[in-house]
Amino acid sequence: MSSSPYFFWVFCLGYCCGCVDPVEPNLQPIEWKVVRSGGEGHFQGLWFVDKDNGWAVGDSGRILHTSDGGDSWDFQESGTLLPLKCVVFSNPRIGWIGGGENSIGLTTNGGASWVWVHPDGEARRTFMALSFVDDRTGWMVDNFGGILHTEDGGLTWIPQLSGTTWAITSIQLLDSREGWATATNRVVLHTTDGGNHWSTSTLDSIDYCSHVIVVYTDIYFVDRSTGWIATSSAVSGTADHPTPILRTIDGGANWICWITPENDFISAIAFADRRRGWAGCFGGILYTSDGGSHWSYQLQTPGGPVVDVCLIDHSRAWAITFTGSIVRCDIP
Repeated sequence: MSSSPYFFWVFCLGYCCGCVDPVEPNLQPIEWKVVRSGGEGHFQGLWFVDKDNGWAVGDSGRILHTSDGGDSWDFQESGTLLPLKCVVFSNPRIGWIGGGENSIGLTTNGGASWVWVHPDGEARRTFMALSFVDDRTGWMVDNFGGILHTEDGGLTWIPQLSGTTWAITSIQLLDSREGWATATNRVVLHTTDGGNHWSTSTLDSIDYCSHVIVVYTDIYFVDRSTGWIATSSAVSGTADHPTPILRTIDGGANWICWITPENDFISAIAFADRRRGWAGCFGGILYTSDGGSHWSYQLQTPGGPVVDVCLIDHSRAWAITFTGSIVRCDIP
């Protein structure tokens, strides 16, 4: 994948109208601090393993690292010039990166050096997202509908049958057995056996607020019953339109659409608990304090679309823009 946000992906048309419309503002006095100004390269993924250690990845093999909570950032040598899409660490030493051209990066020394593996399969694929539950057990998804699983820390990867050929945009394993993923054409994937079997649901019957093109970009479950799906949307013509966020409170049996002030795309979503959550979008950072029933901008875009958000210990949040600006806030 080229180093561009989710909204550059191929969309699929859906017809719906009139979803739940929040009418009350939802403001919270939280101060976001700019800890890095962007401008050098384009970025896609951000991950903090604790309050001090974080990484950001982007085009041309760019890797940024901080060991002081984001106050200072240094480039790490990646050993590749490929675009890098997503990053996860299980502890300050062990981490993984998903990249373009079938590339997966592994480090066991905090990113001081990286080993790149190229699993069997489609050589053109980009790894869109990854999820690890410990130092050895993880999953990776790609833009050809593929899911790969490792039980040896990423040295070898075994394909799992996803049930879709649409680009899989996000994945989250709650533990070694249960997990969720999203694919572009309003597809939700679910497993309860570690990915040996994935069920797929296409949520075409949901009320999506207007004549919109809706693509699922990210999924986040705070527990086994409560989860959210971020979307990207567009309409024909020039009129403003709401970009929806979906919510379930019954483990995915039912989903309800809630509109947001955003008119373009929501690329990432994360929650501290069942009520407090943040979403990165074209216009900046959205916040909810009531589980997603109402959303408002907590921060307007600090230098480009926000492409990823990360929460640590329910007490601190970070976000990164496409142009590499990074912001941080302490959660009260």
